[in-house]
Amino acid sequence: MKKILFIVTILLSINSFGQKPTGKVQGLRITNQEIASKNDTIINVEYKNEIENKKKPAYFINGKLINEGILRTINPNEIATYNVEKKNIEIENVKYHEQLYLVTKSTYKPKLISLNNLKAKYTNLKAKTTIFKIDNAIVNADYNNFIVDENYILKIIVEPFENKNEKLNVNFVNLLTKSEENIKKSKEIILRGKDEFAINK
Repeated sequence: MKKILFIVTILLSINSFGQKPTGKVQGLRITNQEIASKNDTIINVEYKNEIENKKKPAYFINGKLINEGILRTINPNEIATYNVEKKNIEIENVKYHEQLYLVTKSTYKPKLISLNNLKAKYTNLKAKTTIFKIDNAIVNADYNNFIVDENYILKIIVEPFENKNEKLNVNFVNLLTKSEENIKKSKEIILRGKDEFAINK
């Protein structure tokens, strides 16, 4: 959960404020500003790609331009400082709206791997159609170029999905990161019966 809060806070600071936050990453928090009610009569439809693709920042780790995918699997405890610069930049004919600079601790040693290489290394899916998720969020990207830190992956869950009416036959591969929340859930014992509940080990 801290990882998600950290990344969401940084991305919101990029898109919402004209400040240039710099410094240590400690206790960052964010609250949902949208208020929903059970009495709402209109269903809100949101097309995520349209929102996410409007303004893309450039991400740098230790001064190197990186694929934004690594942010989904980087341990937030390994981030020493960060800096956001609100100015446009163009790199290799690609325009970015702002820049996010992360500096990791000297002890951080990532084990970087693409999603397709991860699939080949750990699953038997081979060339089967696959949809990747990270902590249950779908990854909409080129799986050959989407890089993750193998060291921060707790579990890989492969879930086949088939719908003959829709002519769908895919495999969902969900990567669970080593977030505090996921680690806590992995230690729970689920007791099933009339009422289902969990006991922490």
